[in-house]
Amino acid sequence: MNQLQNNSITLSNLFGEQISREEAFILLQQDYETYQNFLTFPLEEQENVLSFIQGQHGLKITLDTFFKHVLSPTYHPDRLESLLSCLLNQDIHIKTVLPREGNKLAESGSLVIMDIIVELADGSITDIEMQKIGYLFPGERSSCYVADFIMRQYNRIKSKRGKRFTYRDMQPVYLIVLMEQSSSEFKAVSPHFMHREQISYDSNATVKSLSNILYVSLDTFHQVVQNIDTKLKAWLTFLSSSDPADILSLVTAYPEFKEYYKDIVEFRKKPKELISMYSEALAILDHNTELYMINELQNTVKELKDTISQSEAEIAEKKATLAEQNATLAEQSATLAEQNATLAEQNATLAEQSATLAEQSATLAEQSATLAE
Repeated sequence: MNQLQNNSITLSNLFGEQISREEAFILLQQDYETYQNFLTFPLEEQENVLSFIQGQHGLKITLDTFFKHVLSPTYHPDRLESLLSCLLNQDIHIKTVLPREGNKLAESGSLVIMDIIVELADGSITDIEMQKIGYLFPGERSSCYVADFIMRQYNRIKSKRGKRFTYRDMQPVYLIVLMEQSSSEFKAVSPHFMHREQISYDSNATVKSLSNILYVSLDTFHQVVQNIDTKLKAWLTFLSSSDPADILSLVTAYPEFKEYYKDIVEFRKKPKELISMYSEALAILDHNTELYMINELQNTVKELKDTISQSEAEIAEKKATLAEQNATLAEQSATLAEQNATLAEQNATLAEQSATLAEQSATLAEQSATLAE
């Protein structure tokens, strides 16, 4: 977004002094297991790690392990509160972190690479998750999740309040879905990158809903936004880019983010811990990607089977129609042949009548000649 040097902030005083590629390899090779683990990474990720250790590039923090390191609701609640406040347009204060277990729907093969559930000071529940690739049927999926959280809150409050419970005790449920690569529904409305659920009635009746769903298209944001002029844009830049130019623009506009990047930069000097956390994140992502691809393949196969079945039904229908048309054509041919036979018979009769008439004419001519004599 901007040049690599802006006033007093430079890449070196933000990321530390740069080192060579050879020095980065030496750091990784200090621990045999760490280096062997590093070699199992895809080549693209190996290059990302090397570039980060060299001090040339930032680190992608949207992977679960790094996100929770920087934005831990336990150790850094103020950071997560700041992010949530910007996303929800209200002051947010976290009361407690909720476990992912419980009534939350189990989901195998998900591309959720980060998921944090918190209870806010007013009793409302917020689930913020990061998706590598936006899901198919996002509305249906999110509705199920929100309904599950609403029932989770209902059971907890009713158990606590007993007969004193009223639905007024229920608080909103927020589901925030950050998408690295948004699905087609959201790509279709670019350049919009914030997608807030709105519930209304055709009568304009004011009826409170507990469901609040927000989708954020980080890919669209990164493509369309040039200036970091709001705190929300600062946060979305922090989540969507590891490019040095973007990072320098961000910390120049909002210096508090320097502290967040310091937590990341520490890993430059801790290659063993870096590779361990990176490996854990990639393992989860690889496993989920594999399951996701299998699920997508199954969906594709099902769609193909449905298409084939539909085509077979259409072919059978066309064959039946063609057979009916052939039968009608055969019937029409038989009728035409019968009509032709009748016409031939009529032609023969007409020819016979013509011959008789010719004979009678000749006889009449002969008689006329005799009379003339």
